[in-house]
Amino acid sequence: MSQYIGRFAPSPSGRLHFGSLVAAVGAYAVAKIKDGKILLRIEDLDFFRCKKEYTSIILRELDEFGFKFDGEPYIQSEHTDVYYKAAKDLVAKEKAFYCNCTRSYLKNNSCHCRNKGLKEDSEDNLALRFIIPKVHQDYFEDEIYGQKRFPVLQESLTLIRRDKVISYNLACVVDDIRQGVTQVVRGSDLIDITTTQMCLYKALDADYISYLHLPLAMADDTYKLSKQNRSPAVLDQGSPSQMLIKALEFLNQDTDGLQPQMPPKKILDKALERFEIKRIPVGKKVVV
Repeated sequence: MSQYIGRFAPSPSGRLHFGSLVAAVGAYAVAKIKDGKILLRIEDLDFFRCKKEYTSIILRELDEFGFKFDGEPYIQSEHTDVYYKAAKDLVAKEKAFYCNCTRSYLKNNSCHCRNKGLKEDSEDNLALRFIIPKVHQDYFEDEIYGQKRFPVLQESLTLIRRDKVISYNLACVVDDIRQGVTQVVRGSDLIDITTTQMCLYKALDADYISYLHLPLAMADDTYKLSKQNRSPAVLDQGSPSQMLIKALEFLNQDTDGLQPQMPPKKILDKALERFEIKRIPVGKKVVV
């Protein structure tokens, strides 16, 4: 049986918020209790939103929490050639096509560029779109939720935008394949794109992996905690030790005996001794 490999993959569009910490604790703990490796990936391909200074801040904050990842951080922006190659391979297999539709047009209309025969060098601002197979696996087994079914309804999926930003879905799948990730542990806000990503796995001739989706930290009943929603930085809300304990409580773990005055690394080590996946709650939770 192959070794378990997990990953935590924040985007440097801001500092870590509480939802980021929950995802980090969940991914880290699951990998450790399964005697596996946990990788750190910085998903910084959207150069309109991501800033290098936030990469440095995130790395420092993760260190303050006591996380020890395996290997060096993997910075996506240093590997763009890998994603472009994967995209062009899909074109060569006739599984992707060039598109000149604007994003505003696609909000209310279907793309019909597949039959236009557009070429890479025919226009400067072409997007690249993946063809969703009409027959595809529309379900998967989640370690917490059980079997989930999400038919992929759209006919195609953006791989590279017209402004040449590489899409999250393409980069995420390519990196998970290249890094040998065996299970993705992430927030449940991403659960419905899983079958879409599985279509990419198959198109790239890769085996499916397993998934575990964590409860979603919500600011209230409407808004999830996220950088886009300008959620407060987690270390502005308390010390590393205080917030680690709060994240463990959010995941319904046993925090008996864990004290805010303990060093973060000691809290993590003690939490790992009794971390249980079966205790992780299902669904979203409101953080006050």
